[in-house]
This record gives sequence, C-alpha cells and structure tokens, in this order.
Amino acid sequence: MNEGLIWVKAKCDNYYNFILKISAISITILEIKYKDNFICLKINKNDISKLKKYLPSYSFKIDRYLGIDKLFILLKKYLFFIVAIVIGTIFLYFATNVIVSVEVIHSDAEIRKLVTNALEDEGIKRLTLKKDYKTITKIKENILNRYKQNLEWIEIETHGMKYIVRVEERIITIPEEEKTSCHIIAKKSGVITKVFTERGVANVASGTYVSEGDILINGNILLNEEIKNTVCASGEVKAEVWYTVKVSLPLNYEKSNLTGKKCYNFSYKLNGQKQKIFRSRLTNYANESKKLFSFLGVEFYLEEEKELDVKSLKYSEKEALEKGIELAIEKMNIKRKDYDRILTQKVLKNTLNDSTMDLEIFFAIEEDIGKTVEFEPEIIEEGIGE
Repeated sequence: MNEGLIWVKAKCDNYYNFILKISAISITILEIKYKDNFICLKINKNDISKLKKYLPSYSFKIDRYLGIDKLFILLKKYLFFIVAIVIGTIFLYFATNVIVSVEVIHSDAEIRKLVTNALEDEGIKRLTLKKDYKTITKIKENILNRYKQNLEWIEIETHGMKYIVRVEERIITIPEEEKTSCHIIAKKSGVITKVFTERGVANVASGTYVSEGDILINGNILLNEEIKNTVCASGEVKAEVWYTVKVSLPLNYEKSNLTGKKCYNFSYKLNGQKQKIFRSRLTNYANESKKLFSFLGVEFYLEEEKELDVKSLKYSEKEALEKGIELAIEKMNIKRKDYDRILTQKVLKNTLNDSTMDLEIFFAIEEDIGKTVEFEPEIIEEGIGE
C-alpha cells in the first residue's frame, strides 16, 4: 500500500554520509533511487518536515505523491478541465435529450390549439425529455382516437431540440343535393363561337350576340311551347369577349446576374425575427439559408450570399411595347384555363414619355362564359282525359 507515502529528492555528493544522517534522525527509508547528482527517497509524507528541520543544508523537494494523495493532487491540478468536461457532458445531454420547443403546423388556429393541448396532456411540451419511437407512436394513436371527428392524420418529427408536429384535419363532406332545376346563363356579354349541350336545350347558336344574364342553355324542356320537364342544364358555351386595358410601363429597369462570387454568414431567428450575426461584405446579393440547429428556442442558420451584378437598363420602344402587352394580359386577370386563345389584340393608343410608356390595348378573347344558376321550376299540370 502506498497510502501516506511520497518520493522526495535532494542533491548530494556523498550518498553514504547522506543516508547515515537520515538514519540518525530515525526516518524510515522504504526505497532509494539514484539519478545523476540526486538521490530519491520513498518515505512517509509526515517525515518531510523532520528532514527539512534536521538537515537544513540539503534542499529537499517532493518529487511525487503516492496513493490517494496522488489522486487529490491530480484532481486539484486538473480541476478546471474536469469541471469543463462535466458541464460539457450536461450540456450535451440537454442538447440531445431535452425539447425546448413544440411547433404545430396547420393553417387553422383552432386545430393548432386543440393539438397543442392534446400533446401537453400526453407529456409532449417544452423542457421535457425526448420520447422514444414506441412512445411517440402510442401518443399519435391516443390523439387520433381522442379526436376522431377533428383529425385525420398526425406526424411528430424531431428536429434537434424541437418537435415539429404536422396534422391533417378531417373534413366531413356532406353530400350536396343534386340540382334538379338550373339554367346556364351568360356571365359576360359577347358573340357565341361554340355551344356544346349535355342536358337542357340550347337557346343560342354560333354568331349570336348575348348579354350578361341571358339564358344560354335552358333547363326547361318545352313541347309546343309548354314545359314538359325540368333538368339541371349542363354543357359548355364559348364566346368572343372584348376587353380594353390601360397600362403604364416604366422604361427604366434593373437586371441582375450572378457573378460567381460567394460569401458566407450566420444568422439567428428569435420570436420570428431573423437577424444576421455579421455584416455582409457584398453590396448586392441573393441569399440562401440553411438551418443548422436550434437551442433554447433560438434557430441558427448558415447564410450563403451570392453576389449580383445589378445593371440599370432601359427598354427600347419595341421592347416596351411587348412588355406592355404582357402586363395588359396579366391585368385582365383571366386564368389561362378559362380561355382558349386571344383572337385579336390591337394597340389603340401608345404614348411614349421620358420615363414611361402609356398603352391602351384592345383584346378579343375566346372564353367560356357559361354560369350555372338554379331556378324555381313551374308546376307542371297534367291534363285529365274525360
């Protein structure tokens, strides 16, 4: 056992006289080692004071401690390092096992609130330990069984120290009653180009001018000008419709091109607000973000900044005219699926100023103008034979 023992060393020229002097003061030497002009002695640690008192001509130094004393010395020497390891281990445990945020993703605030409360009842909330896969699966089943009328599907994903919860609301569709009496009427004025009837009687033919509200396909079935039956009219009616659109186009514009130069930055998001950590070295750039991790509710991102070469340009008269027509088509706000083709387009007015071009453009467009509307059917009286 080495408890209470130490190694001391001293410089001496005559080892024999040195040992005799130590023996004379009744100090037990357990082991001796010689190295160069030094002698090393293994003794009881309490005898060091006696050596220094009775042999003051020698300079005694403790070379190393043995047993538990050695352990204490090492602990004292590396205390800061040990504390850092302990703190780091605790931090790593929290970073990998503690949830600091639970985000429920859904457009309906009521659904988000319902799911958030259900998760808290199941123990999924801030500052709690992560659940294992089996527990998460059981929690999802419990929530779906509890809210069968509200929820169709739920998924709980772990992203660092955060739970992302995605849900799909259950939509209970009540079948609509089939319409029995309806016309197809014109929602716009125009000249009919095509008529296709599935049910009902067509009131118009190609080349007919109709006004908004006119009946295009009638839901009343007539015989000898008497209503014999009513149906819900269906079909498709297309017409040539006219628009006059005014646009004002700025002639000066900016065009951006990537130069190939890149810089990297870091940012964080707190309470929905994103802030860059370092000031960008680029004046004009396109930015791409990649989420790195989340900690205590703060999200950290890597920002890739791609330099842009921004040039100020000016449309020529021809370019401005083409761009103006594009804007006019967008301004008509007609979805592409609602019309087949532009039949005619004509610039009625073109005013070129120093900084703008003002246009007035006429369009003739073929589009579907039918709209289904219900009506109250007339009571059909059947004749009774005599």
